[in-house]
Amino acid sequence: MSRFRSPRGLPAFNVVGLPDKAVSEARERVRAALVASGLALPARRITVNLAPADLPKEGSHYDLPIALGLMAAIGAIPADALSGFTVLGELGLDGSIAAVAGVLPAAIGANARGEGLICPAACGPEAAWASPEMEIIAAASLIQLANHFRGAQVLARPQPKVREPSDPLVDLKDIKGQESAKRALEVAAAGGHNILMVGPPGAGKSMLAARLPTILPPLTPAELLEVSMIARSQARSRAARSPMPVRFAHRTTPPACRRWSAAGCVHGRAKSRSRIMACSSSTNCRNSNRRFSIRFANRWRSARLRSRGRTTA
Repeated sequence: MSRFRSPRGLPAFNVVGLPDKAVSEARERVRAALVASGLALPARRITVNLAPADLPKEGSHYDLPIALGLMAAIGAIPADALSGFTVLGELGLDGSIAAVAGVLPAAIGANARGEGLICPAACGPEAAWASPEMEIIAAASLIQLANHFRGAQVLARPQPKVREPSDPLVDLKDIKGQESAKRALEVAAAGGHNILMVGPPGAGKSMLAARLPTILPPLTPAELLEVSMIARSQARSRAARSPMPVRFAHRTTPPACRRWSAAGCVHGRAKSRSRIMACSSSTNCRNSNRRFSIRFANRWRSARLRSRGRTTA
């Protein structure tokens, strides 16, 4: 939970604890949301400490915790109202609370710690899947939260609900022709079999795969959660396996770009050479990296021509 102090000094609003750009901009969102809700920050020096200080903070999830902490510090809500709650949510300039990603894992973690959850109203049905006994407060604005903690308004616990897709699903009956492929999909769906689609680009693999859910029974909440977790783990594994392109490597680690180019020239592989040329021709590449890459590319080209019995001018 964030900690707040209001020491004496010139009026200021600072956020410390390795915040990224989105967390640093929370100062303006929180200030505007409090003013829109009828509250004003005191003319004092306010410091928001996002502990632990050595862990980077990113995302807009910290808007609502910062705002509620400030409201408790200035007496707008009871000081002990937030004890035993995990809070996350993004604030709008008008005091509304916007939905954020990752509410269900946050609810599962809070339930494991024996805590409740305060989240946006749009994320309440998602958080309710964590536990039927868990205390969940889902509000649409800061005013609703303030009224709830003061006893002027009671926010009911949200009920679990599966979110409906925003776009209508495409239907398998729209496909004309390819009867054998459609029959294979129907057999796989009816028997619960696996299916592997192989074919050249444009054969219709993605078109058929997009229409497969229309002939399957709806998934249960447990199956939806399992599919979501599998998809996220596969996305993380693919991101971990995929190397950083050379033309972008200079943005974070210029020496790695140089080592990669040098290694490609030493081994003399055509694929490595294409990477070297991509780095040397990139407009984002620094001049030093470009000159270094071009020099090694020319050295590789000279060695390649000498191996073929040619000479270079």
